[in-house]
Amino acid sequence: MILGVIPARGGSKGVPRKNIRPILGKPLIAWSIEAAAASREIDDFVVSTEDAEIAAVARAYGAKVIERPAALATDEATTVSVLQHILEQRKADAVVVLQPTSPIRDHDLIDRCVARYREKRPDCLATGYLCKFREYGTYDNLRRQDLKGFFYDDGNVYVLNPRLVKAGRWTGSKIERVIVEGAQNHEIDTEDDFLVVERLLELRQIAALRRRPKRIKLLAVDVDGVLTDAGMYYSESGDELKKFNTRDGKGLELLRGLGVKTAIITSEKTEIVRRRAAKLKIDYVHQGVTHKLEVLEKIARAAGASLAETAYIGDDVNDTEALAKAGFSATPQDGCIENKRIVDYVCRLKGGEGCVREFAELLRAAAS
Repeated sequence: MILGVIPARGGSKGVPRKNIRPILGKPLIAWSIEAAAASREIDDFVVSTEDAEIAAVARAYGAKVIERPAALATDEATTVSVLQHILEQRKADAVVVLQPTSPIRDHDLIDRCVARYREKRPDCLATGYLCKFREYGTYDNLRRQDLKGFFYDDGNVYVLNPRLVKAGRWTGSKIERVIVEGAQNHEIDTEDDFLVVERLLELRQIAALRRRPKRIKLLAVDVDGVLTDAGMYYSESGDELKKFNTRDGKGLELLRGLGVKTAIITSEKTEIVRRRAAKLKIDYVHQGVTHKLEVLEKIARAAGASLAETAYIGDDVNDTEALAKAGFSATPQDGCIENKRIVDYVCRLKGGEGCVREFAELLRAAAS
């Protein structure tokens, strides 16, 4: 049994509430939960926390939660003591520790670490990098490349023998070191770290989109909760009104300039949407739709695009099926949790506040 553990206390001092603070659209802890869930080597994983809000977020993203005693949630409590508490309740042949403050991981990093652990059978394994920091005054103008350096664990992935943990130790005599590249070494401890890591995550997402074998030829969008804020507005005469964001319109226009076809798929049927679509020169407009995936497939065929060449952004459960099948998918910051768990990109902006423009800019960056 390979057991994954994500330790996440609520009392962070450097950056308050950092474990559930949004970063690139998702709570920080969600990145580690998703990485654990995607691992082929981890058999089961848990989040350890004393905080009810963190526990709720963790469960919403599909994690099991072990309630941490208050005594193990202090500034003085060690990770080893937290792991000991977990091993009192769970059996494991190895414990994989994923710090939520290290959200950048290659898709196979965890599995590579576990495979190395199985092969080498160390007491402990850690990811990290060759650090060449030296205290000023301890070397005489040596070139950086002449410094031998030392292995510095970056906090991203640890694999520990349970016997080591039960003995109250973090490291043993046999240590395995896994060197990883720069972006994955970043750990969030300060406000500046948040800014840097969020940008790195964004750049990695753009790079991943560029590596896709199929370029995006079609973007389909929902209306209520995406192009609008999902609010219901009525005039004094009882006419229904909707508030659109002009930045979204510009984003769709910019994509058309790149040859990307645009479509609207909505379950509502209103004259307002028809007029807005006409003004934006949307290529395909489908209103009153019950089964959005069927319509998305139909539009893709008409546009000469496969689903792999189709992007879709939707906010609610009636979009989930289409989002799961689209080649590249997104949901607004206030989209439902079901969608946040499956999409390729969670927008930092809410519906009606420019989320379509944000998504369009990501697609444009990937096409450049």
